[in-house]
Amino acid sequence: MEPQEIGELFPLFSSANPETLDWLVEVVDERTFATGDLIVEEEDWGKEVGLIVTGWVKIQYEMGDRNLTVDVLSRGDYFGAVAIIDEALRSTEAIALSEVRLLTLSAQRFLQMLFKDPQLHHRMLQLSIKKNRQFYRRLQLLHQPPTLKLVKTLTYYAEEYGTVTERGAEIFKIPGQDLADISDISLDSCQQILLKLQSKNWLEIDGSTLILTNLKQLHHLAKQL
Repeated sequence: MEPQEIGELFPLFSSANPETLDWLVEVVDERTFATGDLIVEEEDWGKEVGLIVTGWVKIQYEMGDRNLTVDVLSRGDYFGAVAIIDEALRSTEAIALSEVRLLTLSAQRFLQMLFKDPQLHHRMLQLSIKKNRQFYRRLQLLHQPPTLKLVKTLTYYAEEYGTVTERGAEIFKIPGQDLADISDISLDSCQQILLKLQSKNWLEIDGSTLILTNLKQLHHLAKQL
């Protein structure tokens, strides 16, 4: 990728100086993964940063007798940076939910880049606060109805990663259990609510694409619940 492309695609590098972007192009590795591939194993968490060029990635960790999906990320986002600066969570993995194209940067080079470019360091702090704010909002929904939780999750992903078309806001059809996990609801509730939204023509499923056909109405529904 060209330096300008990286600056435009990744919010993390939107304020990086040109020298940082030029250097970054020289040191990143490009990797591709198929659906279901393990991108980062538990023992490798915190060794590198992954920058998502295309595709969808889930972050999960082992909780009791199963793996719990705690986040789903897509184009323009990144993962692994916090684990480099602080201690990584145990039993954490990154898995490809679709075909994924990544740029990867080793921990040593990532830290070197942060020290060289104060603007980048500040930008990462801003994005980290934004992510923490989103997790806090999810905690605020802890005792709210399942429909509200799921609608809030869908509208968030539509606004964060969605593509606006004539049909509506299109996002990847996140697998049921992963969508249920990040919405903090049961799989059964997740499936029932999706069917209800489809019956109202507020949502369509077309293969691996989920289309929010009436995003305005979904926002209105969330305010009513």
